[in-house]
Amino acid sequence: MVVFILKNVGYYIMETMQLKMWSLNICCLILMCTHLLQCERQFKSVPVTVKSYKDETVLLPCYLDESDVKPRVRWYKDGTLLGDSKDPGTLLPPRVQMHANFSIQINEIRESDTAAYTCEVIRPEPWGPIRQTHSVEVQYPPTVMTIPDDGFLEVKKGEFVDIGCETTGFPPPVVEWRKDGEVMEILEHRSRIRFKASHRMQAGAYECIANNGVGSPVAASIRVIIQDAPVVIAQRTFVHTAPGLRAALLADVQFAVPPARTAWYRDGRPVNTDDRVLSIAQGSTYQLIFRSIRTTDLGNYTFRAENKLGMADVSYKLTGVPNIASFKVDPALNKASPTGFTLVWEVDSYSTIIEYYLWIRQYYGRPATDEPDPLNTDPSASIWSKIVVPGDSSEGPIHNALYVVRGLTPSTVYEALVASRNRFGWSKLSAVLHFATEPGVGNTPSVVDYSDISPILEDIETEPQNISQAQIFGIYDFVDNNNCKRSCISQTLFVTALLLLYFRLCV
Repeated sequence: MVVFILKNVGYYIMETMQLKMWSLNICCLILMCTHLLQCERQFKSVPVTVKSYKDETVLLPCYLDESDVKPRVRWYKDGTLLGDSKDPGTLLPPRVQMHANFSIQINEIRESDTAAYTCEVIRPEPWGPIRQTHSVEVQYPPTVMTIPDDGFLEVKKGEFVDIGCETTGFPPPVVEWRKDGEVMEILEHRSRIRFKASHRMQAGAYECIANNGVGSPVAASIRVIIQDAPVVIAQRTFVHTAPGLRAALLADVQFAVPPARTAWYRDGRPVNTDDRVLSIAQGSTYQLIFRSIRTTDLGNYTFRAENKLGMADVSYKLTGVPNIASFKVDPALNKASPTGFTLVWEVDSYSTIIEYYLWIRQYYGRPATDEPDPLNTDPSASIWSKIVVPGDSSEGPIHNALYVVRGLTPSTVYEALVASRNRFGWSKLSAVLHFATEPGVGNTPSVVDYSDISPILEDIETEPQNISQAQIFGIYDFVDNNNCKRSCISQTLFVTALLLLYFRLCV
C-alpha cells in the first residue's frame, strides 16, 4: 500500500514539473516573438520607389524608433557598401550625404544613380541586422546608336540585310522605323530588322526613331545599298536629224552599284570618237554628240552599261526619216459634216515631205445600236482605206497638212492613221485618231448620239517601237489589193452603165 502511494506521488510530481517546463518555454517563446516584433517595428519609414529626372535631388529615408542607444547604420547601392555611420573611413560619394536621422540625400542625380538602395541597421548580439530597401529610377531621354556603327551597309542582291539601333533611356524607349521618310508597317516595335535584299528598290535610308516620353524623340539613320545590275533609260530612242545638223543620243544610268563600265556601239562595234563625234558623261547622263551629221552617221546605235552583276542595253535609231506625225484636235479645224471630216496633222522633218499615206476605216468597236443604219451598206467596214496625200515643198522642219475626207457615212465613228515619207524613207505610224460624222437627213436616229463625240487620239501601243519600211509597205500592199478589187468592180459597173445608156439613146 505504501509503495502504491509513493508511486502515485512520484507521478504527480513529474507531471507538475513537466507542466512548469512547458509553461516556461511558452513564456520564453512569447517574449522572443514580442521582442522580434518590436525589433521589426524599429523602422518608422517604409520602402519607396523614387522616379526622378536628371539633375534633381532625391532623399531616401531610414527613420528609426527613438532609442537611448544610437544604432550603427550602413547604406548599400546594389549590394555595394556606400557609407557607414560608425566608420569615418568609409567615405560617401561626392554627391551623396547622410543626415543625422540616417537618411541619405543624392544631389544632381544622374542616369548611373538608378539602383536599389538598402538601409541596414546593425543591432547588438544576439540580434542580427535589419534592412529596408528603396528603389531609385532616374528618367532620362533616349539615345540611339546604329548597327552597324558607321550607319552604312552594302549587300548584294539576294543577301540578307541586318540593321538595328541600340537604345538607352528610362523608361525603355519605343522604336519605330521609317524608310526614305515613309513609316514602315511593322507588326511590333523592334530595335532590329532583317530582310532579304530581293530588289534594288529596297535600298535607301532607314531611320529608327526612339521615344520614351522624356524629352524629344531621337533618330538615327542607316544607309542601305543593294548591289545589282545597271538600269538605263532613254527619253528618245528614235532621233530625227539631217546631214549638216547637230544631233545627240542621251542615256541616263539610273542605277549602277557597283559603278558600271559604259560604252557606245554601232552595229556591234565601238563608236570611234573624234573632234566631230564626242562621248560625254555628266553625272548619270551619257551623251553621244554629233557636231555635224553626215549621211554615213545614220544608223542603229547601242548604249551599254555593265558591272559584275549584269548589263543593260538601250538601242537608238539615228535617222533622217520624218518623226511620227501628230493629228491636231481642234474644233475650229476639225470640221465635220454628214459625209465628210477635215483632218489636220503636223510632222517634223528636216527634209521635204514627198507624200503622206492617210488610212481611214469605220470604228468597228463602236457601241451597237438597236436599229440598223440604213445608209451604212459597206459590208467591209473594218478594212483600212488608203488615201495618198501629196506633200509640200517646204524644207521644214515643221510641216502641216490638211485633208477633207469625203464619202463618209453619217452618224458613224471612224479612226485614222497617217504616215509620212521624205527622201530617207517612211516614218512610223501615228497614234489613232477617233472622230465622228454628223447625222444626215433621213437617217434613222440611233440610240448613241455620235454628233457629241469629239476627235480622240489613241496610241497604237503602250510603248513605241520601230516599224520597218517593209512592215509599212506590207500594210500598204494589203490595203492596195482590197482597194484594187473595189476599184475594178466600180469601173466595170460604170462602163456597163454607160453602154446601156448609149444603146438606149441610139434606139
